[in-house]
Amino acid sequence: MLILREHEIVPLLPMHDAIHAVERALRAQADGTARMPLRIGVPAHAGILAAMPGSLMAGDAALGAKLVTVFEGNTELRLPTHQGAIMLFDPDTGTPQALLDARYLTEVRTAAVSAVATRLLADPGARTAAILGTGVQARSHVLAMREVLALEDLRIWGRNAERAQEAAAWAREQGLPARAVGDANAAIHGAQVVNTVTSAKAALFDAASVAPGAHVNAVGSSTPVAREVPGALVGQAHIFVDSREGALNESGDILLAIAEGALGAHPELTLLGDVLTGRTHGRNSPEEITLFDSLGIAIEDVACAALVAERARDQGIGTEIAFP
Repeated sequence: MLILREHEIVPLLPMHDAIHAVERALRAQADGTARMPLRIGVPAHAGILAAMPGSLMAGDAALGAKLVTVFEGNTELRLPTHQGAIMLFDPDTGTPQALLDARYLTEVRTAAVSAVATRLLADPGARTAAILGTGVQARSHVLAMREVLALEDLRIWGRNAERAQEAAAWAREQGLPARAVGDANAAIHGAQVVNTVTSAKAALFDAASVAPGAHVNAVGSSTPVAREVPGALVGQAHIFVDSREGALNESGDILLAIAEGALGAHPELTLLGDVLTGRTHGRNSPEEITLFDSLGIAIEDVACAALVAERARDQGIGTEIAFP
């Protein structure tokens, strides 16, 4: 069995390749050749442990599962908030094939899906974007937006102004015209693409601050009681998801909007994979606000992990152990 550590994984999966990998997963989902249940989770003293199995059954089949912990308090301990491992199995025999560190894979696949959504749903001429958040997902989304947008103005906001300045400086080092903004509403005012990548429990901005025709990637909230986006915006937006079942069970952005009456009890949720495969269209008009509510799904992890494991074996990277 192949063991791959984070420092071995990172050079094997740059952002543009992660985008192609998650596209494969989303297409398989839309085609009916992928399988995964809702993620299951158990609470721990200061966080949760979640299990996410998934299978890709067409083409280069892949089978695997991610175990991931989410401990928000780790920020203060200078530890990653998301840690875990992905196990890959032979799809024909079930034999364990590889074990991969999941931290970077989770980081890059999350932003890669936002890149796919942005390319499909945002104004093709979008030049202005905002990122609300300053953690690893903020930086990963900088790289993701660089892949799909020709940006002329990137605003970064965070609850910690110093970290926002640091994130903007880092984004400039990546070749993007980034600046820190001291207010969330000011950051998104006039932005054509908005990315929310925080651990917030309440809405970060006012719905009126979102420009007509904007596209929003809501990424940070993945529990029923936490949100980043105000219900008024959810109620008026054209909503896209990576999992309908997941959104209606896990997304606080959607569930809280339903509870408030801003969104109907049975909302129309368009699967991102259906847009990718041409089964349905994206935005309806230049003025329509589109919202991608990102939950993160197992087949995205499996597709990225399978690509990394294949490349590692081809290049002789990683450690082979006798198992079982």
